[in-house]
Amino acid sequence: MAPGKKDKMTLYMLRNALSTLVIAFVSFMISLISYYECSFLEAIQRLFLVNIYTTLYFLLLWLLDYMIFEISKIIFDTYENILTYKFILVLCLIAIILFFVPMLDLFQWNFIFLCLFIALRQVKQLYIHKKRPSNGL
Repeated sequence: MAPGKKDKMTLYMLRNALSTLVIAFVSFMISLISYYECSFLEAIQRLFLVNIYTTLYFLLLWLLDYMIFEISKIIFDTYENILTYKFILVLCLIAIILFFVPMLDLFQWNFIFLCLFIALRQVKQLYIHKKRPSNGL
């Protein structure tokens, strides 16, 4: 593999890791602020300074998000001709359903944001990179 291609791959993976980090961080902030009824700065302190278990929980959620995102990319790239718009619509439908399902708000917000982010990535793949389906949709 050429060195330039390795650098692009590394930057691409870092961009994906950063975006899933933002998703995990935003969902944790929403959850901590609503649970403790505190300010944003106090929620950051609770996340990173007060308890090591909360920080580890945040890192594990980030890792889960990154793995789900990479698996979804592999699935979409493998079945690109079959899943085109259907995959995006299913992800948006899942995000809407998750909004109304009673579950822990951390996971609810996290998976809603993750589904929407994956759907936006698929839209980018279809429209910006001109990988439009051949079936006329």
